[in-house]
Amino acid sequence: MADLRNRPLILFSFSLLVALGGCDPGPQCDSPENRDAVLQAFAADRSNALARFVASQADIVHPQDAAASTTKPDQSPTYLLDQEMVTLSSSDHQRTLKCSGVLSATIGDTSASKEFNFTVRQASDGKLTVSVEPFQF
Repeated sequence: MADLRNRPLILFSFSLLVALGGCDPGPQCDSPENRDAVLQAFAADRSNALARFVASQADIVHPQDAAASTTKPDQSPTYLLDQEMVTLSSSDHQRTLKCSGVLSATIGDTSASKEFNFTVRQASDGKLTVSVEPFQF
């Protein structure tokens, strides 16, 4: 058996780096690409429950604010994701993630937030697919 103490440390270090370099961590719930995909999914869904709720609350005008109100019933909400996205579960060798986050919708001065779930899938070619679950109220 060869004496490992006589081998240069550099060869061992290089072998370790090559072995670790091949590790693929898979998708992450809070990656910028996934965050953008989630925001696009909500923006494209004009009938999502959070947008309807905020729009209905924005339509309520208090008498003292009636003259200053510029809220339009058909105004689209602005969406914002909370900083923290949580991984609920992973499967298929961490190629499919079930994630959770908090989404806020704002129209004018009216805002509401709701926790939601979404799934991130990474295909063998590396392409990511994000699907958002409908809100449960």
